[in-house]
Amino acid sequence: MILVTGATGTIGRSVVSGLIDGGAEFRATTRRDALPGSDLPLVRMELSDRESVVAAVAGVDVVFLNSSQHPEMAVHQGGLIDAAAEAGVRHIVKVSAGSAATGPDKPSWVGRAHAAIEARLSASGLGWTVLRPNYFMQNLLGLAPAISEGTLPMALDDHRLALVDARDIAAAATAVLRDPLPHHARVYEMTGPESLTPADIADRLSVGVGRRVAHVRLTLEELRSGAARAGAPEWICRHVVELMQLYSRDESVGAVSQDVERLIGRASSSLAKFVADHASTFGRAA
Repeated sequence: MILVTGATGTIGRSVVSGLIDGGAEFRATTRRDALPGSDLPLVRMELSDRESVVAAVAGVDVVFLNSSQHPEMAVHQGGLIDAAAEAGVRHIVKVSAGSAATGPDKPSWVGRAHAAIEARLSASGLGWTVLRPNYFMQNLLGLAPAISEGTLPMALDDHRLALVDARDIAAAATAVLRDPLPHHARVYEMTGPESLTPADIADRLSVGVGRRVAHVRLTLEELRSGAARAGAPEWICRHVVELMQLYSRDESVGAVSQDVERLIGRASSSLAKFVADHASTFGRAA
């Protein structure tokens, strides 16, 4: 039995689809009593509610552990790890942050939280696998209004990123969930197949939407204020600024890994394919 947390999230939705396609036995967590129109096997769970966590992990063999950024993320995920160990869960597959951001002394509060969770998982006595994804291609969907008007606003210059499609992360996670033992105590780097500058990304977008898209360099203050205007809480504003600061200093975020291909048996998806798949969202020219 597989338990999928974050089943309605960017990665979780594709994990659920992959498990269904493969005929795996699973159940997905939800913070509500039910999801309207859904026939998924659901269990109500709130990470901050220990009673619901204990109930969710009962009878489970393998857990897919993923949740959105939150100031209490380390406490919440750590509580699930403890409950899983007590319940006899055999293996946890955790989605972490990229290696450039993850560490106890890294200049990213999200990366430090993930490092604390990884350490707790390693010490739990459970089998474990960690997936460390680079910058999601799906982050570009949040910039779609600007892209549709011909600009790609990013707080980077000529720094390189090995962007990864979240659907590939999900495919990798699904492969490990179905056969976790060979992946015990392994950390996998989740990247796409290319190391791209913002100008390169704008070029791929230009081809995909059929008109010129130009990179516009944001200052960190513009990035922060834009996130705040969009309604992001202070800790998310701090996260996006810290991440861009880190990306501008650490060249490893541009390194391409073959781990996705090793896990899913095919090359990781290119940005060109991602843009083609979402061309209408980016405002493809008629």
